[in-house]
Amino acid sequence: MAVFNPRDKSRTSGGKTFNMVRQHTSPPKFDTGDVDVKLRWQWLTIEMMESPAFRTLSANALKCFFRVLIEHTAHAALQNGKLIIPHPQFIDYGVTGEYVADGLDELEYKGLIKIQRGRSGAGTAHPNIYTLTFVGNWEGAPATNEWKRCTMDRCRQWLEVDRKIAAEKRGKVGRKKKSPLRNPEIRSLRNSEIRRASRG
Repeated sequence: MAVFNPRDKSRTSGGKTFNMVRQHTSPPKFDTGDVDVKLRWQWLTIEMMESPAFRTLSANALKCFFRVLIEHTAHAALQNGKLIIPHPQFIDYGVTGEYVADGLDELEYKGLIKIQRGRSGAGTAHPNIYTLTFVGNWEGAPATNEWKRCTMDRCRQWLEVDRKIAAEKRGKVGRKKKSPLRNPEIRSLRNSEIRRASRG
């Protein structure tokens, strides 16, 4: 059996093995101008994958991350900062429905994504817009890498305190108190007063 020697670039069996490994582990190359969306790829650095921010992600947050990454890659990595992903697409990808918002909040808290919050409108919805922080954006600005500032203590704080605070804040958004139709300062008329007014 040939001994693997990464420095050997000759036509020996070691060199051939190295070339075959490189051929089958490198990103897909396209001979034609047409690019199959399903074969597009995206890099993730070891530094990021070993960071506390990435290692401590919950299962739903991790699925949310990969769904945003898929959307970024599907746009040929040219639309970061303008990525729109409807809620049902996160659920279709396997995120538990009631934990989509929690997963996205966790990603934003740990600095892996930025979210420009949308709002509902009269007949027109304004969706959330997502930005991955470990790659540059659509305007050509470099990666901001906020995830590097997320320490293990900060991750612990998310689990123990900040996750509940974020959930409470989400519960209050968009739920304004309705004002009563009747002004309580105006006293209601008594039956005798109503009869008097109807006679006159």
